[in-house]
Amino acid sequence: MYEPQYVRQINLPNITQDLLEKLPRTFDAYDTGKKYLVPNYAWSDRDNADIDQWCKANVCGSMYWAFQIITGDMTLHKDNGTKIKLLYLVETGGPSVWTEFFADDQTTLLQRACLEKDRWYAMKVDVYHRVIGVQSGQTRLAITGRLFE
Repeated sequence: MYEPQYVRQINLPNITQDLLEKLPRTFDAYDTGKKYLVPNYAWSDRDNADIDQWCKANVCGSMYWAFQIITGDMTLHKDNGTKIKLLYLVETGGPSVWTEFFADDQTTLLQRACLEKDRWYAMKVDVYHRVIGVQSGQTRLAITGRLFE
C-alpha cells in the first residue's frame, strides 16, 4: 500500500531549453505589484504566451500557465482556491531547499521533499505547506498551472 504523498515527481516532457533561456531570472521581472502575504513571492503571467502555448500543447490544453517566483522562505500556508497544482521547477533557489507539508495541526510533518530543477511535480496545495532553505540572492522560479481548483 502506498503512503499518502503531497508532492510527486511526474514524467512529462521537459520544457525546451530555448524557451527556458528566454525567461528572466529576477524577481522584479515578474512582480506585478500585487501584494501577497509575504513580500518575497510573486505569481505572474507577464510574457507567458510562449510558455502557455508550449504547456497547452505538451501537458494540458485546458490549463492556464504562468510563473511563480520566490526569493526567500515561504511561511506555512494553504493555497487559496487551488487543490492540486502542476509545477515545473526552473530554478531551485539553492541546493538545500525543502518543500514541506503539514497536517491541519500545523506541526505534524507529513512529507518533506527537495525538488529538482527541470522536473515536473504534482503538488497537493490545499494542505499546509511551506518552502524553506532558499538562499539569499537566489530565486526559486517555477512554471505553474492549477490542475484542480
